[in-house]
Amino acid sequence: MSLKRATEIADLSLKILSCLAIIVAGGWALWIFGLSGSRDWQLNLTMDANVLPYRDDLRLVVVHVHAKNPRPVTFQLNSKAGDTYELRVREVDPKRVAKDVIDEDTGAVLAKADLMAGTGDLYEFLPGAEMDDMRTFVIPVGATVAFTAEVTQHKGKPDEDSNSVSSVVRVTDR
Repeated sequence: MSLKRATEIADLSLKILSCLAIIVAGGWALWIFGLSGSRDWQLNLTMDANVLPYRDDLRLVVVHVHAKNPRPVTFQLNSKAGDTYELRVREVDPKRVAKDVIDEDTGAVLAKADLMAGTGDLYEFLPGAEMDDMRTFVIPVGATVAFTAEVTQHKGKPDEDSNSVSSVVRVTDR
């Protein structure tokens, strides 16, 4: 085989491999950004609360809302687009009896905290980012309260989407 023929075969092989690489990369991009929904948002929310002494018959309840973006893309919450990120405190009705099922969104709202306050109406979650938002509430001893942290995109619109986490805390004297 002559050197010229070998060069032609190598050149043709490299062109075919280059075309194949472009097709594979295009298929990968279609899968990642079109079919698998990687542009969609997902936020893993967790919450923990601690009751601390304050004064008289009042206690401080310190609530940490942990948010993690496990996706490989950045997403943003924008107040101007109707997005919200809030923490609600509701009183659990003390008159409930055994075997009652209590919905986390029932009961009088004692307080609301806008977790986007202080962000300039824009909260950005980078890929793999873990955020910790903390708020403190003054709650009377003996109260049982339900905390709900909720993230909503496009609130009140046809494509509204939300995610939330809730926890119940009994505020004791100790």
